[in-house]
Amino acid sequence: PPPPAQPFDCNAGFANWQAGWSPAKKDWCCHHRGKGCQAPPPPAPPPPAPGAFDCNAGFANWQTGWSAPKKVWCCFHQGKGCKAPPQPPPQPPPQPPPQ
Repeated sequence: PPPPAQPFDCNAGFANWQAGWSPAKKDWCCHHRGKGCQAPPPPAPPPPAPGAFDCNAGFANWQTGWSAPKKVWCCFHQGKGCKAPPQPPPQPPPQPPPQ
């Protein structure tokens, strides 16, 4: 006996399958012949690294509003929230020479 008839000819119109095929033909040909399959969606972006912080959130008040771990992480990874280097102590004003 001849093989059962296929509901779709997946070679017919394959050059223009995205616009020319019906959704049913796309589905059947993809599942049965591996043709006319939509590209898989791009992978989701990776989650932030453990310990990652939003260094823009609260930046206007980072000195008192951020936790110590957030200050360290944001300074190291994004250069934000870094403590300024300590300033040298002010020099006393020069004394007039003794007379």
